[in-house]
Amino acid sequence: MRALNLAIVCALFGSSGCSRQDAPSEARKPRVDVTVWLDPHGAVPGDDLGVSTSAPPLERQMFVRNGVHIAVVGVPAEGDPAAFLENAILDAERAGSNGTILVSTRCLSDLQRGLEKNISPMWTVPLVIGARCDGGSKDRLVAAALVETGSASQVRITFDLHTRAFIKVDPIR
Repeated sequence: MRALNLAIVCALFGSSGCSRQDAPSEARKPRVDVTVWLDPHGAVPGDDLGVSTSAPPLERQMFVRNGVHIAVVGVPAEGDPAAFLENAILDAERAGSNGTILVSTRCLSDLQRGLEKNISPMWTVPLVIGARCDGGSKDRLVAAALVETGSASQVRITFDLHTRAFIKVDPIR
């Protein structure tokens, strides 16, 4: 009876102070890493993802890696990036993407301004790749990593399979 009362209190008032020790360890889903190779020169391992920074895709590409759905979206070189990014990110989410990678030949600071205008749809964007520009750009925007072309050869994105959200992004030099 006491365990039932504790479960009801935890359900009503949140998990603060409630122990989850009774749940079997296999019920928790693990965190998984997806390594994104930037301009790979050879074969990319099957659980990883290769992205060309010199030729962003013309249409959204969807991949499944380690149980996570990832969209790769190429940002056009012309036009307003803010309007494009808002629509492209929302479309990728509707298509089932857990994480959307943005690839562009544009200046990274241009993309940064577009993402800052539309902060809410950006929560599913772990990685933005763009060209190096005068004046530089931030390394991060909220949780997303902003990577200049040529500054990293790989980026590791850690997803929580329980929530299907990314929790960490680490450029690998």
